Amino acid sequence: SPGLTAVYGLEEILELKQGETLLVNAAAGAVGSVVGQIAKIKGCKVVGSAGSDAKVAYLKELGFDVAFNYKTVDSLEEALKTASPEGYDCFFENVGGPSSTVALQQMKDFGRIAVCGNISTYNDTAPQTGICFPTFLFFINRLPSFLLQYNYCDLFIPHLQGKVKCREHVTKGFENMPAAFMGMLQGENIGKAIIAV
Repeated sequence: SPGLTAVYGLEEILELKQGETLLVNAAAGAVGSVVGQIAKIKGCKVVGSAGSDAKVAYLKELGFDVAFNYKTVDSLEEALKTASPEGYDCFFENVGGPSSTVALQQMKDFGRIAVCGNISTYNDTAPQTGICFPTFLFFINRLPSFLLQYNYCDLFIPHLQGKVKCREHVTKGFENMPAAFMGMLQGENIGKAIIAV
């Protein structure tokens, strides 16, 4: 679930601490939106990037400190520097591709990255250039602790009840599932994509 993914990524992978600065891409998605809200509850500065002005408005509604439309900024590098001139302690990666290479250059020394997804590259037909995040996936070493996380999350998630907002992007009809799935991969949804049958 997006909530478990967010909690595990923030608490176990990033070990996010109060006062740190977090960058989240695909921040208006199911996981990214929860990640940003939990980070705010923990007392962190949160910067989110999204692919439409409607998504940016949603992030501001959720309390993100800075949100921007990566498709309309003149320079992603400048947008990231303006949002956090001192750099980023943590990066919750959902997108991959060239924009992530730019984000990596904004990390503070000893910054931490949680690779949750690489959605911009899932349907690529040509090999990616630059950083290939899947080569950094060392989660197999943490698999035993992940299996134990359900107990941890059972304790942590009730603390968040009533504090975290979730939006659902509902598509009606099983026959519309392929289009809805492709729309999710192309970033057309805000929040959790759901098919109602």
